Amino acid sequence: MEKLFQGEFVSSDRMLYTPSEFARTNLLHLQEIGSLQAKKTHTSKRQDLDSFLFFYVKEGEGVLYYDGKEYKVKKGDCVFINCKTPYYHRTSENLWILEWIHFNGASVLPIYIKYVERGGQPVFHPTDPGEAEAIWRDINYTARSSDYIKDIRINEQLCKLISFLMSFSWNPEAKPVNSSGKNVYALKNYIDTHYQEKITLDMLADMFLVNKYTLSRNFKEQYGTSIINYLLVTRITHAKQMLRFTDESVEEVGNACGITPLYYFSRIFKQIEGVSPLEYRLQWK
Repeated sequence: MEKLFQGEFVSSDRMLYTPSEFARTNLLHLQEIGSLQAKKTHTSKRQDLDSFLFFYVKEGEGVLYYDGKEYKVKKGDCVFINCKTPYYHRTSENLWILEWIHFNGASVLPIYIKYVERGGQPVFHPTDPGEAEAIWRDINYTARSSDYIKDIRINEQLCKLISFLMSFSWNPEAKPVNSSGKNVYALKNYIDTHYQEKITLDMLADMFLVNKYTLSRNFKEQYGTSIINYLLVTRITHAKQMLRFTDESVEEVGNACGITPLYYFSRIFKQIEGVSPLEYRLQWK
């Protein structure tokens, strides 16, 4: 369904998209796509929509109210929000032009939660606004086409949109300071550079002068995983690099990455990667 809306306040060219049952169940799917040019100042309010909204500002500026906060939005800015949460947006006197996408899918909510956990903001400003416009243009073209696999193509293009959005999600400085006042970012940096050494929660608690349970909770809130799991994944990642790009023995690799003895390194490696360290090396030779 496609219609050009001409009213007192806006001129809007939108398409209400109906995905197949297969797409709704299994894919990222499009719900609506369009562009809007404001003709007068106005406010649009929505709440409790089973949808996620992305839009970017081609011209002008305005305001977004979302999750209890008000954000100024200007030319080149992008917006990404969960429409279950009440929101409104309004153009300023410098009337804006927007291009938007409403979309959904079974995996979008977990991705959005991860976006927020990593510090992703409702409004962000990419260095290259042309990337957002290109994604919108591709989806808009596909949605209006007669391509018999367009739901599959739209899924692929929405995946590209998700990748674009997640690339702006890492904003640790935007997250509230935890009650202990300790910098878990410094803890992560310590693990990244000392992963080969013996590290325990008790040792880290002494080093960062905070209870180990509080430290663990704060780290998981910030990074979405436990300290021990992050340490283990860091060690295995370095082990994989050594197995592929050095001639060190499997035992030497385990020692260099802080996982000993050999039988334990082999067991943990297989548990995570599904193959033994030696099998992994042979796969990549």
